Amino acid sequence: MACVQVDAQEFTPRNTQAAGQHPLPPAEAVARLRVPAGFQITLAAAEPKVRQPIAITFDDRGRLWVAESYSYDGSTFTDQTQDRILIFEDTNGDGVLDRRKVFCEGLSHLTGLEIGFGGVWITAPPHLAFLPDADHDDVPDGEAVVHLDGWSLKAEHNSVNGLTWGPDGWLYGRHGIKQPSRVGRPGQTPADRVELSCSIWRYHPTGHQFEVVADGTINPWGLDFDDHGQGFLTTSVVEHLWHLVPGAHYQRWKDRGVHSNPHVYEPMSATSDHLHWASGKPADHAASPTLDFGGGHSHCDAMIYLGDRWPRSYRGSLLTSNIHGRRINRDRLDRLDGSYRGVHADDFLVAEDPWFRAVSMEYGPDGDVYVTDWSDNGECHDRDGVHRTSGRIYKVTWGNPRRVDVDLGQATDMQLVDFQLHANDWFVRHARRLLQERAADGNDLSEAHAGLRESFDSHPDIPRKLRVLWALHCSGGASDHWLSELLSHENEHVRGWAVRLLVDDATSSRAAFLPRFAAMAETETSWIVRMALASALQRIDVGQRWTTAVALAIKNGNSLDPNLERMIWYAIEPEVAANPARTLQAIDALSPKLRRWTARRICSDATPSATLLLDHLTHTTRADVIADLLEGFNDSVSMQTRIQLSDSTAGVIETLIEHDDRRVRVAAVRAAAVTAEESGLQRVRQRLHAVETDHATRRAALDGLAQRNPAGFARDLERLIQSSRLTTEALRAATRTDDQKLAETVLKRFGELDQEERVAAMDYLVARRRSASLLLRAIESKAIAAAELSAGQSRQIDALGDQALQLRLHRVWGTLRRSPAERVRQIKDLEKRLDPSRIATANLSRGREVYQRNCASCHKLFGEGKSVGPELTGSNRRDLHYLVSNIIDPSAAVPADFRLSNLLTTDGRVISGTITRQTESSVTIQTATETVEVLSEDIETIKLTANSLMPDGLLDHLSQQQTQDLFAWLMSNGP
Repeated sequence: MACVQVDAQEFTPRNTQAAGQHPLPPAEAVARLRVPAGFQITLAAAEPKVRQPIAITFDDRGRLWVAESYSYDGSTFTDQTQDRILIFEDTNGDGVLDRRKVFCEGLSHLTGLEIGFGGVWITAPPHLAFLPDADHDDVPDGEAVVHLDGWSLKAEHNSVNGLTWGPDGWLYGRHGIKQPSRVGRPGQTPADRVELSCSIWRYHPTGHQFEVVADGTINPWGLDFDDHGQGFLTTSVVEHLWHLVPGAHYQRWKDRGVHSNPHVYEPMSATSDHLHWASGKPADHAASPTLDFGGGHSHCDAMIYLGDRWPRSYRGSLLTSNIHGRRINRDRLDRLDGSYRGVHADDFLVAEDPWFRAVSMEYGPDGDVYVTDWSDNGECHDRDGVHRTSGRIYKVTWGNPRRVDVDLGQATDMQLVDFQLHANDWFVRHARRLLQERAADGNDLSEAHAGLRESFDSHPDIPRKLRVLWALHCSGGASDHWLSELLSHENEHVRGWAVRLLVDDATSSRAAFLPRFAAMAETETSWIVRMALASALQRIDVGQRWTTAVALAIKNGNSLDPNLERMIWYAIEPEVAANPARTLQAIDALSPKLRRWTARRICSDATPSATLLLDHLTHTTRADVIADLLEGFNDSVSMQTRIQLSDSTAGVIETLIEHDDRRVRVAAVRAAAVTAEESGLQRVRQRLHAVETDHATRRAALDGLAQRNPAGFARDLERLIQSSRLTTEALRAATRTDDQKLAETVLKRFGELDQEERVAAMDYLVARRRSASLLLRAIESKAIAAAELSAGQSRQIDALGDQALQLRLHRVWGTLRRSPAERVRQIKDLEKRLDPSRIATANLSRGREVYQRNCASCHKLFGEGKSVGPELTGSNRRDLHYLVSNIIDPSAAVPADFRLSNLLTTDGRVISGTITRQTESSVTIQTATETVEVLSEDIETIKLTANSLMPDGLLDHLSQQQTQDLFAWLMSNGP
């Protein structure tokens, strides 16, 4: 990796933004920023001195280092090598960065930087590299040293990004979801590398260990640590704020790509109790939304203010840039006895500037904050060019700007010790890292360690104690013996960090602490410590953690905190797999969820384990335990898989079909459909069709038979449809059959179906050639209107690959493909027809109806619809061009893992959707209406297309008025 120092004026970036489109002049832009009374904003730097600032950090002298990314083109990274790192300084304290130099140039894919250990660390895929400057003369000492490689070059704006030092002395970074990376030390074999996608990771600067800290969300682009060392990350599209717990598995966007460990089962939920594109009520997606509450769902960076200048009410607040909302949101991090909660506070900054795109925030030695502005009218998914010649840095100060002279690199060891008690965490963090560097250089820090221990023992403030603890750990002054003594400390945060640090070092004997951990698991009441124990157990070898894990699980009981319960499961799951018999001895004492997950895990590997679990049913009379175990068994059975059980075990399940408890009865019906022989199947069918059968049991019988798909199943479905029982569910299940009589029945009753049932009927009819041919015949004869066939369903018929069907489809419905030139013309024409006056006079009620018919099957808006595609409420939907271009040309820019695949089964069914998980045994595909798992043995071919799941031609069958109403609804404030 080349890095050269040159005159920055030699390079002039080229704009690709349309002519005449440019940001406001810097002076006018800063005048349009609104902050609370008492604060003021200074234009610290602007183009041409700085452009495209993607990341910032401070050095030990209080100078601001800026990463400029010219290789980012609005949706992905190019290979041009003009990215560079600048150094800025405010020499007189007026807030303006009046001194500037170029540290290096010639970089590419630059996304993050951090200072430390005699140089600059950078993320620049495929590398995590180090630019040495041991003499601190602001000139690189030589070529960059690559510490890690394998970061994906195809992840677009979900690339590896962001570097920050954690309290534990590791370098933390982030990675998005779109493409996985296989990361390792240069030269490592693929088998020795770590595969990761959306995640938080860390790397030790001297030990050179690399590991994933936690995974999930979608595109984390913000991370910071609070007064107690707890990490919080911000992200986009999904809920915006998450508490970082080592070993956590967070919810991914629309549960894409079921976790690489298929036994995670339930990922952890967000910390925020609100959405920044909804009302201030809890984040249930159902409250009446308004964009006044935060602006949108795209977030960038996270800064927890721990400076010493702003009013105390701001200390501990988390600030994050809301890109679509052109503002900086503020959340309070509240916690009583249990988990953390991100509570919305008034937005800190609002920009009356359509080009404002804050990317990074950092507080410095003066206690005030620098904010960078990408200064563009697009961001990710931007298709209309990039304005590369712009970029701004603002200084946000409480009162007038000021200068604080500092050079921590010249401080003595004892001065660095004293800085651990400083009120401004900038000093604390830099001093801690310097102590760590000096320890790595072999310096004698015995006096410093003694001073730190004295501070720990004497200082009453817990955050100060923790800072001293972290400094001791990072610099090698915290022995295992001392940390084990801290397991009995009176404060929960100290105990929690003692647990964490005892297992943090790979060279320590982690198992030695298990007796203490087990005792704590039985008596500890603190949520912080119990979460730390659950996290620490994942670093203990399987086979050694059972006693502590099961004690933690039993003590947890029916905990009201689901994330703690999930963390306990992540720790206990491998032990369940290793010894199912031992697990069953304690299973009745576990919480209902843990019982269900345990049963599912036991049954997921082999029939003998499943038999072991189901035999346990005869040893308990508790209906709740029986139901939990049966439900876990049912969860373990993959689509169309049948478990072979002994007659006696299968008989146990069959007898439970008539159980008095409804949960037991429902679960037994579902299980019997998959395990029973013909006599058992008949009992399930009786439950399906009997008039007295309750709805839940009938639904379970249908679902179970759909998994089994036995002979005569088409007749079962026909009876349900004719009797108007579970009609929608029966039509969904019908896609598993290829039966002409059933298809004819559906077409005959089509006019009697409601809207939801019609959509399900069309999905069924387009899945196979025979039923699609019958459907087209009905459309040709005018028995069914062509408008009933959606663009996506038309594309499904096209994917069947039958030329005769394709010709008939073209005649009755229209074309499915347009040339790029036609799409451009259509976009321009539609934008002209949707002028503001027409949008203003459109009918929102009718627009809502059009949305529900055409969009709600994949997208949520104002709490209505499904989450197959991105949530629209917080998207950039006020921008007409953004909406029109994405609807007319949805496949213009589709990342590989979001492309449409056409899966052909061996029995002639075509399933169109995006592949979310693929293993040796099965493929999971997300269609526009459901998630389908197909066994590998039942797949004939899978064809990956260049198209988005969202079809072309969505507007083709809408009138001008319907189109106006739809766009008005999409751009509105909601009901």
